[in-house]
Amino acid sequence: MIKSVPFGKTPDGREARLYKLKRGKYSAYVTDFGATLVKFCGPDRDGNDTDVVLGFDSVEPYTGSIGYMGATIGRFGNRIESGKFTLNGKEYTLATNNGPNHLHGGNVGFSHRFFTVRDINNHTIEFGLLSPDGDEGYPGNLDMQITYSLKLDGTLVLDYYAISDADTVLNLTNHAYFNLNGAKNPETILDHTLQMSASAFCETDENCLANGNILAVRGTPFDFREGKRLGDAIKSDYGPAKLCNGIDHNFILDGTGYREFARLYSDKTGIEMVCYTDQPGCQIYAGNVMKPFVGKHDARYQQHGAVCLETQGYPNSTTFAHFPSPVIKKAEIYRRTTAYKLTVK
Repeated sequence: MIKSVPFGKTPDGREARLYKLKRGKYSAYVTDFGATLVKFCGPDRDGNDTDVVLGFDSVEPYTGSIGYMGATIGRFGNRIESGKFTLNGKEYTLATNNGPNHLHGGNVGFSHRFFTVRDINNHTIEFGLLSPDGDEGYPGNLDMQITYSLKLDGTLVLDYYAISDADTVLNLTNHAYFNLNGAKNPETILDHTLQMSASAFCETDENCLANGNILAVRGTPFDFREGKRLGDAIKSDYGPAKLCNGIDHNFILDGTGYREFARLYSDKTGIEMVCYTDQPGCQIYAGNVMKPFVGKHDARYQQHGAVCLETQGYPNSTTFAHFPSPVIKKAEIYRRTTAYKLTVK
């Protein structure tokens, strides 16, 4: 049975717990605050145990505003225009906590809530959260779960489940910051290679809000289908990259159903992370506005110090009818799965 250890206290005095999942050469650490992924570890090409997720050594920094690191995001991952949406003829007003727009569930989204451990065994932990009707402006009493499962082959599976007693909108994701060079003293991810099966992406405005336009990646620095250095896209003169100081865009994934969608690789460590999902999109965020700060083991993180691969429904999908709908009906079961597999090349 997985055992937990104290992980510090939040400003209101509540104690967070840290849980370790272990399978062979691989391990993952998660905390009940934000159902947050704190560590994901596996061997590099020399057999050194390497943590590939940026984060902190205790819960206190997670309670602040540093980038939602490793957290479960809800009710709605990414942005909603002007913090408003209409459902069944009624307009709902949300917090505008990202310039003029709503981001990642509002002022106190799921990233900053304590989850309850509902089930646990040696390799799996299930966190649950009850979000009441009107929570951050969203309708419906929502019961949601996220289950972390670690497989013997180094695959960390994230299973999402939710059900509401009224029609609502929902877009759950995880905000892990990956650096395959390791979290102890990470260099930037500019030299990481990304291969991703995505033929198009959502154009954004100056606030990184999806504006409804879908652009083809062919012939642009955002074409990762054959694999390329992240830095070649981040530092390019391509208009969408310059507008967001790098990459902060939803890529429309090829295919449907549960499938491999990306491979991220560091030549420094030889670690490759293979990514799977049944979601239609993946927000790539390349740490564009990361300011220097101290993380685990006193490591100093920097701009472009990590990349997030946030599998999700389309951002701002409450605004555009041609985007996949984020609406879940009363008593409809919401299930989504994403997985990250560590291996060595």
